[in-house]
Amino acid sequence: MVDEDGNGAAGRGKSAGVDRRQVLAGAAALGTALGASGAKALTVDRTVGGLAEPSSLLHRVAGTEAGTLIIGFTQEAVNFNPLLYVNTGVETSVEFAVFDSLWKIDDKGKFIPNLATEIPTVANGGISADGLTWTIKLRSDAKWHDGTPFTAKDVVFTYQTVINPKIAVRGRAGHDRVKTFVALDDHTIKATLGEPFAPYLVVWQKTSIIPQHLLADVPDMNTAAFNTQPVGTGPFRFKERVAGDHIEFEGNPDYHGDGPHLKTLIQKYVPDQQVLFAQFQTGQVSILDLQGLPPELLPRARQLPNKTVEPVPTAFVEFIYFNCGKPQFSDKRVRQALYLAMDKKSLIEKLYFGVPPRTLSYLPPSHWAYNGALKDPGYDPAKAAAMLDEAGWKVGSSGTREKDGVKLAFTISTTAGNKSRERSQQFLQQNLKAINVDMSINNMPASVVWGEYTVKSQFDTLQVAWDPLLYPDPDYSARIMSDQIPAKGGSGANYVQYQNKEIDDLCRRGGEEIDQEKRKEIYGRIQEILLDDLPFAPLFVLPLIVGTDKSVKNYKPNAYTAINTWNCNEWAIG
Repeated sequence: MVDEDGNGAAGRGKSAGVDRRQVLAGAAALGTALGASGAKALTVDRTVGGLAEPSSLLHRVAGTEAGTLIIGFTQEAVNFNPLLYVNTGVETSVEFAVFDSLWKIDDKGKFIPNLATEIPTVANGGISADGLTWTIKLRSDAKWHDGTPFTAKDVVFTYQTVINPKIAVRGRAGHDRVKTFVALDDHTIKATLGEPFAPYLVVWQKTSIIPQHLLADVPDMNTAAFNTQPVGTGPFRFKERVAGDHIEFEGNPDYHGDGPHLKTLIQKYVPDQQVLFAQFQTGQVSILDLQGLPPELLPRARQLPNKTVEPVPTAFVEFIYFNCGKPQFSDKRVRQALYLAMDKKSLIEKLYFGVPPRTLSYLPPSHWAYNGALKDPGYDPAKAAAMLDEAGWKVGSSGTREKDGVKLAFTISTTAGNKSRERSQQFLQQNLKAINVDMSINNMPASVVWGEYTVKSQFDTLQVAWDPLLYPDPDYSARIMSDQIPAKGGSGANYVQYQNKEIDDLCRRGGEEIDQEKRKEIYGRIQEILLDDLPFAPLFVLPLIVGTDKSVKNYKPNAYTAINTWNCNEWAIG
């Protein structure tokens, strides 16, 4: 990794980062505008969600070990293979600590070389004029945590893993456009695309490299021990996971980039937001990220001494996911009626204190591809009830609507302990009850919700917040294309089992188009169809209110990444 000005650590030479404007100017084929409190002596209640903390963790929060930083989340990471995990955010945090990609994207939207020595462009010969041939130069000083040298074989193996139909990777978007992908030597890769793919640079920024020497002979990558005992090239080595409590990482002294500047990084799991906030106040955690703080606590949190608490931009949109494979939701008129019966405006104003911006799309309104012509269907319970009557869902003797022996009764699930979501679920439950729809709340631990319950589409509805997998590119194919439904034997992240031929065609066109204005038109149409079909109901752009102790150095919120641990190699305690 390199510094902001493009200079690497001592002895690594100099390699320049590339920002969004340089990429556009140099490669027309891309066509995208990417657009020591933790060491205090404490006399506090040392519990995690009501459970006693392990003595090893108490040792660190009690301040007897220097160079330790604890970051607190309300969700638990369980799958550490960067190509397979589901829970974007909390498991991305593990990815950023343990693994590296060819390049990363910083908080200004600038691509920075990581395992590659430079960002390929037309100007430097890394990308051919037609955008089809990419030559990627790799650094020679990177090592896996077991001491094995990193080489081009690892990059080729990663690509082969992603396109292997037997492996349930999160998405193949972009990788599936490649005709040939070969190693020219130990430190050079050549990729040839079948057609231009605008976000191909983002594809490799999002793809962490996995070790060929450890995984090539594994019988089944989906169940490999590696998925819970990862080995990467990143700034931290995975040390241990205490299930239901925390994950510990130790600094990698052989890291090829800047840092790490911490001896130990701990990712602590506290399922209750308010308990986590209390531990932030007392110094048991130094950083609150991911779900952050509930908006109602912001005024109080801003008054805390020696803390910095502020809202930061995110790319995550809060949705209600409808499982289109369930009989209750197979008819889009039902989904439209349910959305119409949800009082989105009051939800934002009353429960989230007006903090999150409303969106009608999977994109934030500030994104260059956002369709500003989308019309908000609003809130109209009377019209919603009439639509359900017309669709054949009549109120039965039980008081709940039903059709053909199926009741319009279903569950909604999310991560247990998220107070903001719990309140919004109760709010929406009352909205739907007013039109004789029975929605019950079924929240579970993150490890359960984001496991097969989601991946195999076992849920009725989910309350989730996800970003486009190739953000900041507007490509959304992994979540909406018909061949991206893992419950039907594929890979991808189309957990709602949505199928629409026009959407499939538009997604392919959007990836191949290099002109930004034409891409905006394509993605505008995609958003228009999604707002009509409503496989998922957009509520708002997720507000992220992060908190850090003022002793934490170099923590930089990044709207271009799924979690703000993107530069944990630079973190320090001052």
